This record gives sequence, C-alpha cells and structure tokens, in this order.
Amino acid sequence: MTATDVLVQKHVPILHDAMHHVAHMTVRNRGTFCGSVCHADPAAEMPMMTLLLNGTIIACSIRGERQISASEFFVGSLMNALEPDEFVTAIEIDTLPPDTGWGFEEFSKRHGDFALACVATTMRSVDGVARDVRFGMMGVGETPLRLSEIEQRAEGKTISDDLLADIAEALNGTLHPNTDIHASADYRRHLAGVLARRAIRSAWKRAHLQESKAHD
Repeated sequence: MTATDVLVQKHVPILHDAMHHVAHMTVRNRGTFCGSVCHADPAAEMPMMTLLLNGTIIACSIRGERQISASEFFVGSLMNALEPDEFVTAIEIDTLPPDTGWGFEEFSKRHGDFALACVATTMRSVDGVARDVRFGMMGVGETPLRLSEIEQRAEGKTISDDLLADIAEALNGTLHPNTDIHASADYRRHLAGVLARRAIRSAWKRAHLQESKAHD
C-alpha cells in the first residue's frame, strides 16, 4: 500500500522511493509499515525512514495510549521500547515541503537483500545554501541512525565536492559498524562515504531545481 499510495508519492517522495528497496513484491504486499518499524531491524528501510521523518509511534495497552518518539523507540538490534503489553496502532511522520530535495542510496549484494549500507537525506535550497538538512543511515549500526553532526556540517552551506569529501571523512571516523559474513566494518564505512556523496548530491540537485522554479 505505501509503495503505491499517491499521497505518499506526492507528500513524502523519499518514502515512496525507499519502499521499492524493501525486499520483494511478496513481502511488500504482506508486510506492514508498523510491523517493520516494530521489528526494528537495523538494516530495514522503514525504521530508518521513521527516524529521518521525525516519527512518533503510538502505542496502546490496557493502561492507555503512549507516544514514543522514533529517537527513543529503537534501543538495539531487533529491540524496541515497547512494554510487553503494548501494541502499535499508528505511526505519525512528517510530510515534506514541496521545495524539499531528497536522496536515497542503498547497496545490497542482490536485489531484495538487506542493505549493507544505506543513506537517506532531505534538504531545501534557500538563497543557494542547504537548509533543514536531515541525514539518516541504516546497516552501519545496531539501530537506524540520525546523524546530527552530518546535518550540521551541511546546514547553511552550498553543497560542493570539498564538503562531500569532508562529510565522507567524518562518517569514517564516526561510524562503528559490525563485521559479519556479509561485509567487513571497513567495507561498510567505505560504502557509507560513497552512498552519502550520492544521496546528498541527489538531494541538493532536486532542492536547487525547486528553488530555481520558485524564482521563474
């Protein structure tokens, strides 16, 4: 449903794009957005997107309703902040202003596999500089990541090759991914830098185009 919803495509296009990276058609048809978020797989798209889009998870129990911010919901690999008697009834996420640019880049060994690394980012272009920058990652930690230090490096700046190199270097020093049968930690860090460059370039290109249209 999320992958084909016209409202999602219009108001949260980065989520629409991310959905087409989720496993295979059978999984997308049978799985749910809330179910994926609750599963809290650190290499799954919907937990990362919920974090990137300032999500709020609505949990209910016999004691009433509780709202949990995405930044507090993911507590470990396949672990969330729900109490044993709670279940999720809804997840609220931000929609994006029409002038928002976005970039989504994921790498997996085969189509439908879990990502070895993934970057999602959004930003606006205001007077030729990046504003309202968001930067998220998955596959490179025990939980999905929202990296405020990367956001701050890009905020208020024109996206350039030098800035992208600085961001890639910062990621190399910030990330501490695991080594497993799929990839080494060093390879995941390398992927993080490559994907970050691609995603930020895509977001900046879209944002800059929207700003140019507004001035026409």
